[in-house]
Amino acid sequence: MRGKELTRILDTIFDLVGWLLEIIVIGIMGIAIFKTFQYLMHLDLENTLEEFLFLLILLEIYELISLYLKYHHVSMRRVVELGVIAIVRKLMIVKDYNSLNPFTLIGLGLVIVALGWIYVNLRESGQQE
Repeated sequence: MRGKELTRILDTIFDLVGWLLEIIVIGIMGIAIFKTFQYLMHLDLENTLEEFLFLLILLEIYELISLYLKYHHVSMRRVVELGVIAIVRKLMIVKDYNSLNPFTLIGLGLVIVALGWIYVNLRESGQQE
């Protein structure tokens, strides 16, 4: 009996934390939308793109949290997609590749290859949403 009660309490705590995270992500998305339009009004396309990609990442995080709250399960494929978007954003906002350590670039490349490999294997194994 105690095990079921503990599981129910932990599920409730996880749900509350999930709702809190959703509220935080929505707030940060509002700030990101404001900053995106602010950069766009000043015709600062580089920062506009950076904020837009950040907004895409926030939308993915919001979707992951929503799926968890609804189904208590998150697809690994979605987590990998989020990782790929974050790495691509990082590579796009770097202004001077010459100032980066070569090992950093190699590391980012290896992370992209690893995430791609995971994504392909998940797809071949037929993991559904």
